[in-house]
Amino acid sequence: MSRVSPLLLLAAGAAALSACAPTTGSDRTSGDQTASQTQRQCFYTDQVRNFRVKAPSLYLRTHNNKVFQLETLGACTDLDSSAMGIAFLPATRLNRLCSGDWSDLAVAGGPSPQSPCRVRVVKQLTEAEVAALPERDRP
Repeated sequence: MSRVSPLLLLAAGAAALSACAPTTGSDRTSGDQTASQTQRQCFYTDQVRNFRVKAPSLYLRTHNNKVFQLETLGACTDLDSSAMGIAFLPATRLNRLCSGDWSDLAVAGGPSPQSPCRVRVVKQLTEAEVAALPERDRP
């Protein structure tokens, strides 16, 4: 029986492990982009500093200058350009909302008595998407 050198075993092990290592190239880049696109984009409701309404969308800006798009479920009569304030009424104690999450929204300063609206977080807008919004719709 022949003896296998420990150095040869170490080299074979390193070669086998390197086959499992991530590669650099177009496959990895597209995979990273896909992973970042599917990552949930979140904000804390107590850190919203500004908002604009363009029915059925609501655009809000957070304290760290991120802009999120929300959509209303059905008619939200209190949510119009005369709305002076909004408050999120989360179903849980958590005040963090992420893309795809639903929440109730109370609107202050509208023409009619307050009644909560149902909203869904669509996404965080990119800088280009924010710049493409008309100025009157930009928070």
